Amino acid sequence: MKRDRIIKEAERELSISGYATVLASNMHTFADVFAQGKGGKFIIKAVHNINSVTRREADALAKLSQFMGAEPLVVGQVSKNNRLKSNISYYRFSIRCISPEMLANLTANEPSFLASKSVGVKVKLDGSRLRELREMSDTKVADLARKAKLSTSTLYKHEQKVNYASVGTILKLEKILNDSIISGEGAPQRGRPVLKRREFARTGMQSLQLDSGPFDIVAKERNYYEISLDANTRTLIKRAALFKAIREVFENNYPFFLSERKASRLHGVPVVKKKELLGVGSEEELLDIVY
Repeated sequence: MKRDRIIKEAERELSISGYATVLASNMHTFADVFAQGKGGKFIIKAVHNINSVTRREADALAKLSQFMGAEPLVVGQVSKNNRLKSNISYYRFSIRCISPEMLANLTANEPSFLASKSVGVKVKLDGSRLRELREMSDTKVADLARKAKLSTSTLYKHEQKVNYASVGTILKLEKILNDSIISGEGAPQRGRPVLKRREFARTGMQSLQLDSGPFDIVAKERNYYEISLDANTRTLIKRAALFKAIREVFENNYPFFLSERKASRLHGVPVVKKKELLGVGSEEELLDIVY
């Protein structure tokens, strides 16, 4: 199945489940679908073969998702020459990879298996990773055990070595710790990439710069601001369509263009002059000049 068809199928599955979606159409980017609904937010990269996703793309997807409070996903059709199964989650550079059909399971919060040599009964758990994530979240063994509905002694044993746990236990712990703790082939080998956040101009807002993204900068405080810098006409037109859809579909999102040229509008999307931005000292002032 070609990438465009995978994007459309992902959009269809999410829409059926009640998610609002926006597509980064006809762009070469690490983020193809933005989705938001009662089950949370997703930023999705669509590919035919999940092994084609590079480490750089995975890191960029993870950083943007973390910054925007979303879950990063890769939706694909095959891994190497094997078709992805509809009830198994795979991993590529710590990013969860699934088939388009599995999106319905995710949004319905239905349990799914994890890619492992022992899929279906037990999954190999990385005890040191479990302990590391628990300590990073400043959570005591007893508190994590209570949240996961496990005995303290069971959780302590899981942390001491690589052993096996039920799929249900793995899913509970990963949901609480918000990262993978499985061990073995196909499992994530590292944690999330470190975000390098910056202050956006003089507004006091946090911002993240992107490479090969559907926009160049994203800033946030109470709201989100997707920002494009000057580019060629074709790219600007594509981004204008994306920005217009983001503004219409998602609440609290205010995309705009930042240009060396005079302030104006491009296909209905505000264009802010860089010199004008230098005089902005707060989010409220930014909103006044943008929208």
